[in-house]
Amino acid sequence: MTDASIIDEKARYIYETHREEWEKLYSGKIIAIDVEDNNLASVGENIANVDIEARKKRPGHRLFMRRVGKNPATVRLRKYA
Repeated sequence: MTDASIIDEKARYIYETHREEWEKLYSGKIIAIDVEDNNLASVGENIANVDIEARKKRPGHRLFMRRVGKNPATVRLRKYA
């Protein structure tokens, strides 16, 4: 399994664990999941803003972004030093 696959699987597990709550609170919004801390790093309407906020809050962490709901349009973000 590649590092990217591990991040994907872990992010999916975290999302499924919190899905009911997050879908009530953030339906249709973009979220950044911190796969190292097992929680949300950022939530918003715009992928660029969510990305910037998540990186400021969690520098160097591996992040996974997706839209909350049935059509996730996922984006994996690499860890930056």
